[in-house]
Amino acid sequence: MADPLEQLSDALAAVVERTAPAVVRVEGRRRGAASGVAWSEDVVVTTHHALEWDEDISVGLPEGKAGKAFLAGRDPGTDLAALRVPDARLVPANWSDVDGLKVGHLVLSVSRPGRTAQARMGVVAALADGWRTPSGGKVDRYLQTDLPLHPGFSGSALVDVTGRVRGLNTAGLLRGTATAMPVATVRRVMESLLAHGQVRRGYLGIGAQPVRLPAGTGQDADQTAALLVLSVQADSPASRAGLMLGDVLMALDGHPLAHPADLLPLLDEDRIGATSRARVLRGGETREVEIVIGARADRD
Repeated sequence: MADPLEQLSDALAAVVERTAPAVVRVEGRRRGAASGVAWSEDVVVTTHHALEWDEDISVGLPEGKAGKAFLAGRDPGTDLAALRVPDARLVPANWSDVDGLKVGHLVLSVSRPGRTAQARMGVVAALADGWRTPSGGKVDRYLQTDLPLHPGFSGSALVDVTGRVRGLNTAGLLRGTATAMPVATVRRVMESLLAHGQVRRGYLGIGAQPVRLPAGTGQDADQTAALLVLSVQADSPASRAGLMLGDVLMALDGHPLAHPADLLPLLDEDRIGATSRARVLRGGETREVEIVIGARADRD
């Protein structure tokens, strides 16, 4: 009877062998290469923070050669970037959504910090609902592992024991934390980057900070804070709607606003061009203001 540990060891080695042809080295920063994973025969997905410049990016291919890469687009919100490698014939990874993945499942990171592929083993440490990154990016599921943050980790493939790539690893979103962009998020962002070079997000064009509300003026009885408008960009949706410095933005489309982060879910791409109703406190009086949500290109 075969030894179970030997069987597991052989199975993991086989997974790495099958995944490695889809993993490349990405040289786009001064210190240390990152990794990338083949999205198609001539497109690589990597991390935004691993690219310190937009030009003179090279990709180390699995066969040992180097290819010139061109930035197709980047999204700081999800820390994803798309590279076109026109002279390569890449082997696309076996991408799969996180359905069925559970906390405690064994996973591998397959990276290429140098000429050869490297692997690390860990477990899924946390798997939760969708979340917003500190930069405002919309992520379909929160996926965290206990994988070590080794050289080349960012942009590496997160692989399960069957060889399916469940996400793209990054150390650039939450400091000191190994998170992964799930495939559903990678797919949505890559489609936008390859089509438009960017991910569009809605915006109002204001700078704001939390402020306490006078009793009884909130959207509901429990609302004690709102957003004090500190700046209004010229020719922005807010300026065109007549918002002014000193206004207090209490709610948008009926959703109370107590912190700038409360605006993010209300400014997704599908809201661009829509007319929203803002509840504003000005000079001690509340009023309703209509604002047409604008489009902002997140490129830095």
